[in-house]
Amino acid sequence: MTGEDQQAHLRFADELGAVFGGELPPMAGRMVGMLLIAEEPRLSTKQLATRMGASPVTVSSMGRLLRRLNMVERTVSPETRRDEFSLRSASWVEVYGENAQQLSQLVAVLDGQLADDSLPDAPRVRILEMRNFYAFLLANTPELLDRFRQWRASQGPYAVFPADGSTAPRAGAGAGSGSGQHSEHPRPDR
Repeated sequence: MTGEDQQAHLRFADELGAVFGGELPPMAGRMVGMLLIAEEPRLSTKQLATRMGASPVTVSSMGRLLRRLNMVERTVSPETRRDEFSLRSASWVEVYGENAQQLSQLVAVLDGQLADDSLPDAPRVRILEMRNFYAFLLANTPELLDRFRQWRASQGPYAVFPADGSTAPRAGAGAGSGSGQHSEHPRPDR
């Protein structure tokens, strides 16, 4: 990998870290980015530290955090006896599904507050709006996850779902996909 490639990978990882900024420390986002962009299925603590420009202690700490969030797995290499990290298979779907537990707790707390008859109208309306929004998400999450799983299973690994949802999902194999549309995310010619 050239120095230019390393810089491009680091920029991608930092952009991802910035997106996750409200949810994760920047280094955790950087670690997810490096695991996403790596050609290898697993990276050692040393490899991650080098690619992230971080210490092995930082990689270890961020790895523990990401494991608690079910985003990465830590295994021990049988050859080197060293820790290796990889993204969990389908971790995005699982993490989103696990958020349903938090949503359920949030709705219960909001319902508890709404049960207070002495609550004035202005805060009641704000709390009710928040409660209804999260109850709506909670009610629709299982169906949404099922629909995504079905779509993913039917499309294969290079499918590209349009971010704006304006058109039907298309294969990500580029101009030769038979869809008549050029994909922004072509399949590698390997």
